[in-house]
Amino acid sequence: MDEMTKRLPAVAMLLLALSGCGDDAGTSPATTPSPATSTVAPSTTATARAAAGADAFVAEVRRSLPEVAADRREDEIGAVARRACAALAKGDDADAIVAQTRTLGTVDAEAVDEATARELVKLAIDTVCPDQDRRVDEF
Repeated sequence: MDEMTKRLPAVAMLLLALSGCGDDAGTSPATTPSPATSTVAPSTTATARAAAGADAFVAEVRRSLPEVAADRREDEIGAVARRACAALAKGDDADAIVAQTRTLGTVDAEAVDEATARELVKLAIDTVCPDQDRRVDEF
């Protein structure tokens, strides 16, 4: 037997291992995402994006709706956008989202008028949850 013929079974096993054949999950180790890239990076990116969106929302509310921003902390203003985005993501009705936004997170059911609440929801979509842009025409 020549040297190449002796190595053939070893080469075949190596190729099978590299191609993923025989793997119970049907994927090779080379194509399975590692936890570091599949969970840490996207969540970090999403968190950074959400923080930037919340900052942009707060800045725009302070600039264009100073009456809403008056006497409110940044986290209170940002919470308005977070609640609106959560309601949008759940598929809540536009009128319910507007009603909830009108409270600005207070016990006052009419802290702002309906038009201002609609503007706040649109601004939240633009800055914090752009993935909900398909719903912007509802407001």
